[in-house]
Amino acid sequence: MSDKIESEIESFQRSAPLEKENIFNKKIILSDDEQKLVSKYLRKIDMRILPIMTLIYILAQIDKSNIGAALVNGLTEHLKFTKNEQANITTLFYVTYILFDVPNNILLKNFRPHIWFGLIGICWGLTCVGLAFAKVPATFILARMVLGALECGVAPGIIGYLNYWYTRKEVGYRTTIFFLAVPLSGIFGSPLAGALASVKSKHFEGYQVIFLVEGLITVAVCFVAYFIIIDYPDESKFLTDNERELCVRRLRADVGLATKTKASFSQTVKSLTDWKMWIFAITYFGINNSYVVISLFMPTIIKGLGYSGTTATYLTTIPYIAGLIGALFAMFLISKMSFHKVIILYGLIAIIGYIGACFGKGKAFRITFIAIAGFGSMSNIPMFQNWMSINQGNVYKSLLGAAFTNSIGSIGGVVSPKLFVSAYGPNYTTGIIYCICVLLFSLILVASLTFYFDQTNKKRERDNVDVSHLSEVEQRELQDLHPNFRYIL
Repeated sequence: MSDKIESEIESFQRSAPLEKENIFNKKIILSDDEQKLVSKYLRKIDMRILPIMTLIYILAQIDKSNIGAALVNGLTEHLKFTKNEQANITTLFYVTYILFDVPNNILLKNFRPHIWFGLIGICWGLTCVGLAFAKVPATFILARMVLGALECGVAPGIIGYLNYWYTRKEVGYRTTIFFLAVPLSGIFGSPLAGALASVKSKHFEGYQVIFLVEGLITVAVCFVAYFIIIDYPDESKFLTDNERELCVRRLRADVGLATKTKASFSQTVKSLTDWKMWIFAITYFGINNSYVVISLFMPTIIKGLGYSGTTATYLTTIPYIAGLIGALFAMFLISKMSFHKVIILYGLIAIIGYIGACFGKGKAFRITFIAIAGFGSMSNIPMFQNWMSINQGNVYKSLLGAAFTNSIGSIGGVVSPKLFVSAYGPNYTTGIIYCICVLLFSLILVASLTFYFDQTNKKRERDNVDVSHLSEVEQRELQDLHPNFRYIL
């Protein structure tokens, strides 16, 4: 690995102009007044950026996961789905979700964020509305595939967008706040879906009302978002001149400015062929799969315990409430523990929850352990995504990393539906055991990657390679191979 780093540096040395500054790990000494100014402008950014992006992701999660409520509230019977067609509703959604993930984030780098997020939000909202009017299974499945192609860029896009505004030390807390959208979507989405499914209408079935109303809400919010989202900190008008200058200076000393980071073919290939990117992605497969089971199949699992479809939809709120509590506790833990320890801890909690849910007896006991699974699995999504993002080396690679790991991680949505069809009910033991095994494998990979990061950091401290003669652009292109870059454990 050291040979690769040295060859990267040597290739730049042959053509580099002289410039005497290492850009990574650059220390900026701030006066007391500047430190107060940092706190002030961060509060402004938090209030301007986080609420609207979190709301967009809540709606994305609701529109993606409302299929679980639809399946237990008349969809299967009304459109007469076969067993394979029922599985394909989710499987083929994730096929397009996976295929379009990376292209979506590459496009984001070439679009202004307010245009991109507003446009795809309006489009997926209209697609969700269209689901209500599908007359045959094939049309419904095709619309779900379009939904997957549109929604896949939301989460990784927002993760990358947050890196436009915050340094590596600041973005972790904000990413966790943003990902509170995951449990909040269930806390609000499940009762909303249950209430909408109960609406009596001469013209619409319960599942149709769910798609129609929730899709229209998304269209309205994303239309407003087009006018609210601010693209880049160095172009922001809501910051004062002094705040903007200090914000830009700190970002430039950290991972660089989004407006100065260009998407090139060579950087794309280099990022996507990095073996660490693949390990992150494979790891996320197991972590994300544990959440997929809750978000898509929990109404089905709970209905298998003997509850009605509407009651099962309402009870799905329980693991989401547990997930919210877990995420809030993780925000405290991350200030006391390293990322990998928190990820492994929550992964083990999720495994314990799934074991109890799978092999326990009695409704109350199993729902309790379903809640424990929700506590662990939902909280791990922001922890892992943030750990991956801050260890990439520059803004563009963070964008690609978020998309690529999300893409590979979403393969769980292709495999899992085959294990949660009615033929495997009511306990769905096969699907839950599969979920436990892939999650355990992911935790082993987390430990392995942490060991590599720790050893690499120690080697770079010992070697102390100087690349200050390279230009800023050339140093940024070294990504996390820059000898001054330190991985966060």
